[in-house]
Amino acid sequence: MTDRLDLLAVGAHPDDVEMTSGGWLARAARQGYQTGILHLTRGEMGTHGTPEQREGEARAAAEILGCASVTFAGLQDGHVVDDAPSIATVAAAIRQLRPGIVIAPFFTCHHPDHEAAARIVVKAVHHASLAGYKDGHERHTVDRLVHARYSQDFLPAFYVDVSEDIETKRQSILAYHSQVTGSVDATAVTPKTRLSRPGFTDQILAKNAAEGLKSACDYAEVYFMRTGFVLSDPIATLREGPRQHLIR
Repeated sequence: MTDRLDLLAVGAHPDDVEMTSGGWLARAARQGYQTGILHLTRGEMGTHGTPEQREGEARAAAEILGCASVTFAGLQDGHVVDDAPSIATVAAAIRQLRPGIVIAPFFTCHHPDHEAAARIVVKAVHHASLAGYKDGHERHTVDRLVHARYSQDFLPAFYVDVSEDIETKRQSILAYHSQVTGSVDATAVTPKTRLSRPGFTDQILAKNAAEGLKSACDYAEVYFMRTGFVLSDPIATLREGPRQHLIR
């Protein structure tokens, strides 16, 4: 366990973070940053796999991504709500892990646990920064809170080029042997679910390819922020970024 994380990704269930932000996590670790994952539940209400299996798979996936930390908050799968105890649990984790940047789920998703997780993280990040919020841990203010896409699109605040890390992302998803078709236990995954459908992992990565087309790279992940960047030298910043290629 590191004393401070540069990047912390939070998901409702094991495998959420890998699908939404596995590329950025792998890229950041490769660049020398300290990264971590916080799973709010162990996915105990899932159709396939036991909580123990899914925790083991999550730890294997985190190792593939080069994460320095993987933590489980112990919230109840299927009943993730932004109540005071849940917010307190996540705020304590943020104060202990002390991340610079936090990735939360996006506010709109097909899964209600994902939507509730987004609200929890927003409130927990806020509570963790307050001197008047007493929980026995030192207060901590994150540098930036961003949101990752799962099933619902949004207007991106920025793109992360994950071209060099897309296969690492794929392997982190396939580490969930009890869940995803294409893993070593795929033939045993019945009945078929959203994740175990043939081609599901390819669909996830195809979205990254589509975003890469928009941002002039091979593969990209997209992120949303409620507040924009304040640039002290906009010209220098814009010149440093990649130039868009003209479409002919």
